[in-house]
Amino acid sequence: MKTLAVALFAATLGTAAQAQEIYVGGGFDYMFPHSGDAQTVTSVIAGFGIETGGMGLGAEIDAGARVAGSNDYETLRVRILASYDWNDYTIRVGGGVTEYYFGDDTSGGYNAGFGAERALTPNIALRGELIRDFMDNTFTAAITTTRVAVLYSF
Repeated sequence: MKTLAVALFAATLGTAAQAQEIYVGGGFDYMFPHSGDAQTVTSVIAGFGIETGGMGLGAEIDAGARVAGSNDYETLRVRILASYDWNDYTIRVGGGVTEYYFGDDTSGGYNAGFGAERALTPNIALRGELIRDFMDNTFTAAITTTRVAVLYSF
């Protein structure tokens, strides 16, 4: 599934030349499995968006590595995001595929999430979001992630 996730992102990246916004950033995620131990992860985020009249569509990939917690797993998500500009905020909803890596073991599934973003400067934005991962074959059926991220737009 890792290859599928990267291929999906690369395919959508083909339209990036038309994008109005390309961004990179980092975030801290608190991951709470619905059974098992919680974990704090730091994520690297990259994506792009195309916007028309306050509505937008984009793709994003994020990779996370453990910072604290008793579990030791890494994450990879590829998501399609829809956005709506509302006053000073951008509201985002999205979904895609997820992979968790436990040493030599891999578990996959899909994700759905929503959040809000606020521009701090013309190039820097602060984002908060909730992401729910629905897993096929792992220690839990679902993991809820709370994320706070800072993004830099080019």
